[in-house]
Amino acid sequence: MPLPPELDQKIRRRFDELIEEANEIKSATDSEAFFVKSLSLTNTVFGDSERRREIDKRINRHIDEWINTAAVGYIRGILQGLQDDYENGFLDNLEERIVANISADYMTQVEGLLDEGQLGQYDHVPGAVLCGAVLEDALRRLCDRQTPPVETANENGRTKNLNSLIQDLQKANAFNKLKAQQLRGWAQVRNSAAHGKFDEFNRDDVELMVKGVKNFLADYL
Repeated sequence: MPLPPELDQKIRRRFDELIEEANEIKSATDSEAFFVKSLSLTNTVFGDSERRREIDKRINRHIDEWINTAAVGYIRGILQGLQDDYENGFLDNLEERIVANISADYMTQVEGLLDEGQLGQYDHVPGAVLCGAVLEDALRRLCDRQTPPVETANENGRTKNLNSLIQDLQKANAFNKLKAQQLRGWAQVRNSAAHGKFDEFNRDDVELMVKGVKNFLADYL
């Protein structure tokens, strides 16, 4: 999923700044700072991933060569390659892109269920259940992305329900109190649909839930 525009622009500027900085390095102190800032940028872009660890390893090979022009040029080359990949959309984690596409497909199915339904019927109920399943999957993936990861199972090994996941993610500062309240509202619609309490929600509630979940996926995953 795309990064927030502000963060995206910050990363793009940082690539430009560090590549330009590499051209002006004249001392060991300057090169040490450049290496450290390069590692910080790759950590921001990749997070705790295998690719980040591989890039860290390649950069750290030159830790003892601070003033070596070839070493600085080597790191600059890495940054230029990463910048090109980043700007052309090739740095996304493939697994995450596949999962995101699957979620998008399910949300398309949800919208199809609503479009095909008839007012006054309960055709929106399956849409609420499927949308809730997409939301639950998204929350579990968001738990895995936290540092440290948020547990998705209870002490007895049973998987946590939607409200427990929301509560734990709020405690981990993955989102604020207002977002947590919105998520609980959607969880309630899903739970009512799944347990046959059809008088507790209507088609409008499901349509709002679908729009909200789509926005949540775009903003947080």
